[in-house]
Amino acid sequence: MITVVTNVDLFSTFQHVLQPLTLKPLQVVLAYSGGLDSHVLLHLLARYQHLYPQHAYLAVHVHHGLSDNADAWLGHCQQTAAALGINFIAEKVVLNVGRRESLEAQARTARYQAIAKHLNNGSLLLLGQHLDDQLETFLLQLKRGAGVKGLSAMAAQMPFSLQENCLIVRPLLTHPQQMLVDYASQAQLSWVEDESNNDQSYDRNFLRHQIIPSLKLRWPGIAHAVHRSAELCAEQQALADEIAEIDVVTCAHSFSGLNIAGLAKLSKIRRNNVMRFWLAAQYLPMPSRHHLDKVWLEVVNAADDANPQLRWQAGEFRRYQGVLYNQQQYAALKDVVITLEHTLSQRITLPDNIGTLHLQDLIQDTIHNKSGVDSSNAIGDNDSGCCVKAPLAHDKVTIRFRGEGTCHPVGRSGSRSIKKLYQEYQVAPWLRDRIPLIYYGEALVCAVGLWVCKGYEAQAGLYWHVTRER
Repeated sequence: MITVVTNVDLFSTFQHVLQPLTLKPLQVVLAYSGGLDSHVLLHLLARYQHLYPQHAYLAVHVHHGLSDNADAWLGHCQQTAAALGINFIAEKVVLNVGRRESLEAQARTARYQAIAKHLNNGSLLLLGQHLDDQLETFLLQLKRGAGVKGLSAMAAQMPFSLQENCLIVRPLLTHPQQMLVDYASQAQLSWVEDESNNDQSYDRNFLRHQIIPSLKLRWPGIAHAVHRSAELCAEQQALADEIAEIDVVTCAHSFSGLNIAGLAKLSKIRRNNVMRFWLAAQYLPMPSRHHLDKVWLEVVNAADDANPQLRWQAGEFRRYQGVLYNQQQYAALKDVVITLEHTLSQRITLPDNIGTLHLQDLIQDTIHNKSGVDSSNAIGDNDSGCCVKAPLAHDKVTIRFRGEGTCHPVGRSGSRSIKKLYQEYQVAPWLRDRIPLIYYGEALVCAVGLWVCKGYEAQAGLYWHVTRER
């Protein structure tokens, strides 16, 4: 059994944070770099594992290859995890040092993507950030002119966007690093030292070595004070999000657009708030206030006969038929055909991050009551899906993304070209190849979420709907 005698019982904090989150067996994963902070967290995790062996524990080390010592660090981490009885996995990533994106940002993104591959639905991801890291993050955001969202700095707990239902947990966020140093010293831990932490060309290191020591000398409690400010900013951001959730109901449009008429009814502050909320829901970076002003002036208020476009770091703002979009760089899908061998109860991952296409048998689901779809509301609800007749035994069922020719939607007086229908349904040209089209043989059955073709409508049959990626 691992024991540590210390005046500051970090394990009590660790246990207090994790216990409410681990009431049932689950996977607990540690992002393990091998440095002081993550090593202390690994040691605490080993003690927790001894008391609560019902969970699955894993340490993931990401090898960035940026240091000549990276291989030695990997070996150290593997041996340390083995000695403490924690399962260990290493991932190697390659970074593009020539990109405009900072090396720090690249490494962070690559690290999260590598770790996400080893998480299960509902896993906890533990990170070793502490109170001094919070102070650094707050000051960096302040330097960038961030609003309350940025000044919220790091949350003690937050959803992990790269894996469904997973939670990022920072158990030691309220403790200064000196407490971790004291713990490591008394436990006689050995950790790796990343030489890049002394490179003051990085803003974070400059703050750590040049600015923060002077701040602490003048105001010893500044880290705790800043943490309180970050929490207050997080509360203000939560309030802004609640207001945005109300506003987005009146402004939201199909395919992740915003209805301009709805936006125009809001004050400038609320309009910018809902636009930021809309972009955050798509996991996009935040544009500056100046950039949002340009969107309103140069895209929304452009001449009626214009085709306004405004490029920025995460795409291109565009307007189409009274709707504001943020257009991404999409893959060409016109030749993609997905053939379904078995058509019932399927979840099909669509290409280019469109989302997941779900196929459910409403008759079967009604009988067995196992469907995640409320069939009483689903039937005929073309905004979210389409209910169609089941295919005949000899029908080849395919999913396509480029429709040609004409079709006759249910409820229409006659046939129309698919291009004309997309215009009527206000589907922007750049989104048209991202609509899943269901075919039986060579006959178009439905455009999922838009219309069902005449002759294939059903009150109880196969229900298709898309869970779209954000």
